[in-house]
Amino acid sequence: MKVNKEVAELMGIMLGDGCLSRSCNSYTVYIYGHKYDDFQYHNNITKKLFLKLFNKKVSIGFKKNENTLYIRFRDKEIFNTLNFLGVPIGNKYSRLKIPEILVKKDELLPLFIRGLIDTDGCVIFSKQHRSIPYYPRIELTSKSYNFLKEILNFLVKKRFYGSISDKGRAYRLEISGFKNLDNWINTIGFNNPKHFKKIGALYGPQNASAQT
Repeated sequence: MKVNKEVAELMGIMLGDGCLSRSCNSYTVYIYGHKYDDFQYHNNITKKLFLKLFNKKVSIGFKKNENTLYIRFRDKEIFNTLNFLGVPIGNKYSRLKIPEILVKKDELLPLFIRGLIDTDGCVIFSKQHRSIPYYPRIELTSKSYNFLKEILNFLVKKRFYGSISDKGRAYRLEISGFKNLDNWINTIGFNNPKHFKKIGALYGPQNASAQT
């Protein structure tokens, strides 16, 4: 498979909210998200990526009595391809890292990071010293410090600034401030509507969803 922008973005999705599960002769690809916040994203982006890359039609299901959606299917060929590209099998947290196929591809890493933040990251506004939330921050939490450090090192090369803090059970990467958000919109962008809806009041929905 040719490693292109679509592959890079799907890898970000898989390392964000996806996993590979193998049991006997069962090879399962699984992605989960929030029933309401993430439905539009997975319906418009994730499903199309699987169709374009693998000619695979996938559907979205919902867990009963939970605000959780999921994409789940069994396919040995797709399973093995995703694993070959860098998605770990089973518990991934101790083995998270930027896939080797993307490490030296600066033109593709923004797509990988976008897929990661669209699924596993968040955009928040804090009050700082004012009465209303206004100060933007992009956050990504992980149990792997080294994974976050890899991402931060790449972002620093792209003129971002940020920090990683220890939150006890996990680590948090924070990319804060208006300059960072402007740079993010112009060089990485968002595909998940839940993110650019939050910043639409400041930037307008068209700019907030800018893509590389």
